[in-house]
Amino acid sequence: MVYRPRARRVALLGARVQLAITIADVVDVSRTGVRIRASYEWRAGSEWPLVLELPAAAPVRLTGRVARCEPADVSFRDGAVVQKQYLLAFTFVDLSTEAAAVLDQVCGTAAETGERTG
Repeated sequence: MVYRPRARRVALLGARVQLAITIADVVDVSRTGVRIRASYEWRAGSEWPLVLELPAAAPVRLTGRVARCEPADVSFRDGAVVQKQYLLAFTFVDLSTEAAAVLDQVCGTAAETGERTG
């Protein structure tokens, strides 16, 4: 078995993703995938067209495969808790050259400016 290091994950404040008829918050993104928080459960292995809305970049259209979907409660600073949320991990499938270039720029820029990486 060949060991491959995990791609650096970058948390970007205000990043969102369009998934089917849903708009969800991006938890973090890397050159190979994205984690999001959504209100619906999605079947692992299914593929979906995604539109990533990243700060300081044009929207990125790509396809993602659901690698994981887990229930996750979301806590707010005021103590409120939202249940029935899901944490989804997507692996990007067949990235276009343009999408790969935007992800390289966004992930590199965030790392260089000291934004939180995961």
